[in-house]
Amino acid sequence: MFYKKPGKGHILLSKGQAQKEFLDKRFSLCVWNLHKCKARSWKEAFAHYCQQSDLFLTQEIMFLPEKENCFADCGLEWTAAVSFFSFLRRAPIGIATGCRAPLIHADYRANVFEPFVQTPKMTLSTLYPTAKGPLLVINLHAINFTGLKPFNLHMAAAAELLHGFDGPALVAGDFNVWSQKRLNAMRRTAQTLHLQEIAFTPDNRSRFFGKRLDFLFTRGLKVIQAQAEVSHASDHNPLTAVLELE
Repeated sequence: MFYKKPGKGHILLSKGQAQKEFLDKRFSLCVWNLHKCKARSWKEAFAHYCQQSDLFLTQEIMFLPEKENCFADCGLEWTAAVSFFSFLRRAPIGIATGCRAPLIHADYRANVFEPFVQTPKMTLSTLYPTAKGPLLVINLHAINFTGLKPFNLHMAAAAELLHGFDGPALVAGDFNVWSQKRLNAMRRTAQTLHLQEIAFTPDNRSRFFGKRLDFLFTRGLKVIQAQAEVSHASDHNPLTAVLELE
């Protein structure tokens, strides 16, 4: 195996410190796959979107010692779910959610694995205090390069993390829906969970085989604005939104 998987006690990591007691009724959001922070301009772009965001969901984030200040100084408290350690530097790589409010609870699922390298695909659940009660946030980087069955299992993991929670929620990330069958499966899962798919204007979401890859779904939240901007700091473009608790 080319990559080392973390032990159970080393999957969830915490970085940074929250600056607020709770999220306001109206808050800003960024969703962005950072492509393992490979681009030279990623640090400046990351700092820019952190400054604009009360909540930040990122995928393919790499935690290297020289990047620690990026998380410590941005005013967000980060919870990460580590998928694997990089081959050369043994740096944790996975998904992470940052928030200006402190974490109440975190959970994760790692029930599907990439073919060949066998690294787990993570689904991270975080719960945060708001002015109107707790908000549940699901961050995922969906399984890629497989048939429909593993993809459906990954969607089921996200649904499991939402099960039994009746309050406001959002689900976002890189869904890797590069086929119509995957897209249909994702939307069926969202429908069963009473989640609303959010449209973006302008919509510059990254595509593969002509299909958009990144999505945002909400429940109990009003969308004030949502846009997908062009960026050269990753192979994905960031999604930004302003949401309001209903």
